[in-house]
Amino acid sequence: MSIPVVKVAVIGGSAIIGSGFPVEFSGVEVIEDDMTHDTPFGPSAPFTHASVDGLEFLYVPFHGITPEIRNTEPDSASERLFYVLLRAGVKKIIGCALCGSTNRLLDPADVVIPDGFVDYTTKRAQSLTRSLRAKGVETESIMYRLHQALCPTLSSLLVEGSKEAGFPRVFSRGTVGVAEGPRLESPSEIRLRYTEAGIDVVTMNLVPEVYFAREIGACYAALELVSNYGEGLVSTEWSGPEAFKEFQRRWARPSAEAILWALRRLDPDDDGCGCSTHRWRSIIT
Repeated sequence: MSIPVVKVAVIGGSAIIGSGFPVEFSGVEVIEDDMTHDTPFGPSAPFTHASVDGLEFLYVPFHGITPEIRNTEPDSASERLFYVLLRAGVKKIIGCALCGSTNRLLDPADVVIPDGFVDYTTKRAQSLTRSLRAKGVETESIMYRLHQALCPTLSSLLVEGSKEAGFPRVFSRGTVGVAEGPRLESPSEIRLRYTEAGIDVVTMNLVPEVYFAREIGACYAALELVSNYGEGLVSTEWSGPEAFKEFQRRWARPSAEAILWALRRLDPDDDGCGCSTHRWRSIIT
């Protein structure tokens, strides 16, 4: 199946699992569903091509991860996902995830729209360009800065959308620590690696999305929904599976509504944020 030309993408995460996004929301038209695309890294996860108020977008659930496609290299979910976004010509990307609070001031159901991150992963692909070249695909080599890694324009839309969706508290800045996973962290890791380092929340899937977005010349922002306290931060007594199940049932749909609010007001051709100025063609291949 050919990759459609689309300027906007939503990378789904655990924050909107079970919400029915995008097909079960008013005003959304599904153009094509369950689209799997061939990539140099193997078949992609299934995409949905949809539109809302005339704005077309691509959607892929859970960061492109499936039982067959993992988020660590080689041939990772992100490499496959971003190859599709590159070929589609995507310029604006919204991501989302559940996260754990590592800041004692943050509670479950708080939304953080981050303006910074720290990468603690060790097994994630670092360059889409180099991954493609390793597969024999000729592509332009790109160097980039991570100044303003999270787009301020998209972030502002997510802040307002989260408020409109009814979240009790919405924070317009914060630092995300990106853990390797798939396990959760120990109390000592939460304290030493995150809390004492000034990290506000910890999640597993902002990386390499934030890198690859800059590499393909797209703006990127993320909605991080606090679902639990980091281990040992407040209490050592909580039940993961049941707590997450009930939490997602309550907050998945508002998370999706916040993203749709942003999509309805997004200008796919607006370059006023300046994100595109922080990348350039590299002489190093």
